[in-house]
Amino acid sequence: MRKIPGTEIMRPTTTAPGFLRGYVLPALWLFALPLFGLWFTGHATSSVDGDVLSSIEQQVAQDTQLDEQQRQETLAFFRAVPASAACLSTDAELANFRSNLGGVCKDVQQFDWMHSLALGLLALGLATTVIALLCGLAAFVSRPFQYGSFVIGWNVLRVTGALQAIGQGGLAVWLSYWVTALWFNRYSPKLILVVGALAAMAIFMVVVAIFRRPPMDFEVEAEVLEESKAPELWAHVRKLCARLQTPPPNNILAGIDANFFVTEGDVRVGDRTLSGRTLYVSLSLLRLMEQSEADAVLAHEMGHLLGGDTGHGKRLAPMLAHFGQYLQTLHEGGLTRPIYHFMVAYRGLFELSLGRSRRASELAADRLAAGITSGRDIARSLVKVGAYAGFRERVESDLFSRDERQQSVAIARRVALGFAEYAQSDAVHGDLHGTVTPHPFDSHPPLSARLENVNARLAPADMAQVLLEPVTFSWVTTIEDVDAIEARLWGAYEARFSQAHDMVLAYRYVPSNEAEREHVERHFPPLTFEGKDVGVDAQLDFAQVSYTEWEEPVLLEHVTNASTADRMFKKYLDLQLAGEGRSKEKRSICLSKLKDPDALLRAFEHYLGRSRAMKEYQARSQQAA
Repeated sequence: MRKIPGTEIMRPTTTAPGFLRGYVLPALWLFALPLFGLWFTGHATSSVDGDVLSSIEQQVAQDTQLDEQQRQETLAFFRAVPASAACLSTDAELANFRSNLGGVCKDVQQFDWMHSLALGLLALGLATTVIALLCGLAAFVSRPFQYGSFVIGWNVLRVTGALQAIGQGGLAVWLSYWVTALWFNRYSPKLILVVGALAAMAIFMVVVAIFRRPPMDFEVEAEVLEESKAPELWAHVRKLCARLQTPPPNNILAGIDANFFVTEGDVRVGDRTLSGRTLYVSLSLLRLMEQSEADAVLAHEMGHLLGGDTGHGKRLAPMLAHFGQYLQTLHEGGLTRPIYHFMVAYRGLFELSLGRSRRASELAADRLAAGITSGRDIARSLVKVGAYAGFRERVESDLFSRDERQQSVAIARRVALGFAEYAQSDAVHGDLHGTVTPHPFDSHPPLSARLENVNARLAPADMAQVLLEPVTFSWVTTIEDVDAIEARLWGAYEARFSQAHDMVLAYRYVPSNEAEREHVERHFPPLTFEGKDVGVDAQLDFAQVSYTEWEEPVLLEHVTNASTADRMFKKYLDLQLAGEGRSKEKRSICLSKLKDPDALLRAFEHYLGRSRAMKEYQARSQQAA
């Protein structure tokens, strides 16, 4: 099922406990580093004050020129005025104290600056939380409020997100020095460089993401249905639109997906980009529907045009896509992961309002369609669409779960031959009432709510009858060359399905026989990476990696961790091993000795990923057996 750009990011949890666990609690990580920074700067300041006071107390105790009363007065003064207070004060009376502290005041000033930064980040986080909550709640008021609140929320959050990335990045670099310096009396230049590089990369990625525009191509696998190819269908759609008093679509697409939809956004079909209003019709579903049932579906989709749903979606889509790209950047930024969770929480709250308004739009479109046709036609069409989608998904899932290659997947044929038996089984009722109708744009209400909305009732026995009744007239019969169109679309779809299944099998096989080995090696062939010197090379296949300086190859299934490191001006690939019956050991490949070390790293990551995926699949299979 295809999705419009920007709508695929979230699938919100609608229960309060689920939303709390999934979104709210992770969002609190935004405050973790500032809170730690706030505590640490206070702790560091207290530590410096304690050290200075201890040193002063020793000096005072050893000063023989002071009598007991002077000694107690001196100690009382320094205990009442900590070193940090003197450093941060502009009081002239403390000038002598400050001058004697020397470099201590420089450290204290750093602690004070970082304390202010941490406090500012916390205040910024709290202010952002308030704005996000207000914008999220305003989105529930109405559609105009929904759009306006998201515009405000998105623009505020992306700026505050960038400020958080900059502030928390700087705080992290500062802490990377002072935490070890204060607690262990040493610091690690390598740690500081690593944290600094991560912070710089995160800040760069976030700032760039603010201005980078995401691709908005909405590609649909279908064929454009020109009016000359389907004049009766075009005329009928225009007639329905006239009754609804809404402009007709500019384009009609014919495809084989298990859904219908309309959009006002640009749609790419092959090498063509279509603008204006576009209606997508499923040839597979039209074959199952009587004219009146198809009219109910078409009227429903035109109702979205009339109700402004598609226009609202068109305005929101670019911002949702941009926000989705921003979220992805935050997720990949490493140090920005806490900011990512906070942004996801806002997006989740907004998605709840979107789901609510979309469900209301679906029910409104159903009522409009029932006024043009009837509640009975709406009900029958919903049952047919839901049942077909459910059975097709079952067929495809069964094929994809098989561990042997299929000479011909023949999805269309399997669905056609097995649909009648499925329609009479108990499975169809679970699929119809346990799921929602698939759709690339909207969150659909449950079938029971939609039937009640149009005052329609269908008993289980009635549903089976609806699915098994022969169709007397279908709009498919009015489309020129419709069989050839379906054959082309199914051929392309089934070919991609087979290719995807073949690739998945290459990730599943151990392998256990020659045929399976050949299949895996077709996707993961043996590779040799030549060294700069004669007699040095590295070899990699789906099962193991070998290197000329090793006594024996290393099985990929024994690799628990792989990382690169620089030692003595050379770069290495380090492998941590843990095999059965052996203690952990380490093997290394000197990448600097190879002609193309980057090629080895790319291939090794790919092959190691296959090995781990294979182990996980085999473990799941054994548990299920």
